[in-house]
Amino acid sequence: MFAVLSVLALPPAMAADTSTVRVKDGRIQEYVNGSLRRSYGSDIVDASTDGTIVAAVTKQGRIQEYVNGSLRRSYGSDIVRVRVSGGSVFGDMKNGRSAEYVNGSLRRTF
Repeated sequence: MFAVLSVLALPPAMAADTSTVRVKDGRIQEYVNGSLRRSYGSDIVDASTDGTIVAAVTKQGRIQEYVNGSLRRSYGSDIVRVRVSGGSVFGDMKNGRSAEYVNGSLRRTF
């Protein structure tokens, strides 16, 4: 007996662009699929992205939000670290608390 195997050759799925950021010499470097796309900002100490929004912390402790390399808004104070998740920006403050911002407005601290 012979077994017949048929393998369907499907086209490779279109992978979504993977976006990452890092801070080098006080500027944000944005990488897409491992390749440097752009560099922007100044006096940056920390940065994070969720793929659409890039949030960064300046030396002065403020959060700056960038979209497509352009500054959208700046807010907050005494921030040392930032994280972006689902459209919300979370900042770790100097006093150990965290603040959640949505569209540049403070939602809560915890």
